[in-house]
Amino acid sequence: MAERRLVVHAAGLVVRRHGETGPEFLAVHRPRYDDWTLPKGHVDAGELRVEAAFREFREETGLTAMAGRPLGALDYPVDDTIKRVHWWVGRLTAAPQVDVHDPAEIDVVEWLPPSYLTYENERALATEMAGLEPTRTLLVVRHGKALGRAGWKKDDWLRPLAARGERQAGNLVRLLAAYGVGDLASSTSVRCLQTLQPFADATGLEIEGIEPLSEEGAAQFPHHVAAAMHYLQARLDETGVPVAVCGHRPVLPAMVEALGVDATHAALKPAEVLVVHLSPDGKVAATEHHGSKL
Repeated sequence: MAERRLVVHAAGLVVRRHGETGPEFLAVHRPRYDDWTLPKGHVDAGELRVEAAFREFREETGLTAMAGRPLGALDYPVDDTIKRVHWWVGRLTAAPQVDVHDPAEIDVVEWLPPSYLTYENERALATEMAGLEPTRTLLVVRHGKALGRAGWKKDDWLRPLAARGERQAGNLVRLLAAYGVGDLASSTSVRCLQTLQPFADATGLEIEGIEPLSEEGAAQFPHHVAAAMHYLQARLDETGVPVAVCGHRPVLPAMVEALGVDATHAALKPAEVLVVHLSPDGKVAATEHHGSKL
């Protein structure tokens, strides 16, 4: 019988640039192992894997990169443990450089061609990534847990988040930051706007309210939902800035279908997120689903 090994999860970002002789990747040197490896680290308790990838990249390199399309996972056997690293394409942002978290762990950060990486599986991953076309990211968010309809006497669009929904909205801040969201849109309903507000407060961004994405607007003008999503996709194509848009359970199927995603992917629970990675021709290159932590 095969021996079972404990699987420990980690995450990282793979960042590429065009060097003089071909693609180069941001790598770190670990003096303890005397190796050159792609930046990665363990997932903390209560942390989503892509959030860990974003955090660890910054701690190990001193630079900030946003996550793009997922690249799958690689296993690293270590004694009786398997370190399973989940990878995303990364793209550097203009955020100021900070100090490396632990200089004793990482002593050099350098751009290297794939052949200079110590581990064969990382060389293969970098080579595979070099052949991928760039993508743009649009995040579809279902609003957090709202107060119940029963007993609510005012117009439904004024119905706010419940206390749990407010906590869920706060927890979305790190996830949206990991994907480098810089553009916010939402249904005009209060519960949707409140779901994105903590991230807007953290970043100084404004939330654009789009009435056709509300339950009332979508019911009255159902064809305007697709038009609203095409408008956001066109803005994403023009600026390249990742967009997050918040909507309602009944409207989500039409929202994601407008992006070319099957409506089955719209089955989100409160505060869950569907991440859609779009290729330059507007086709869906990959999707990800992130559940709520609460």
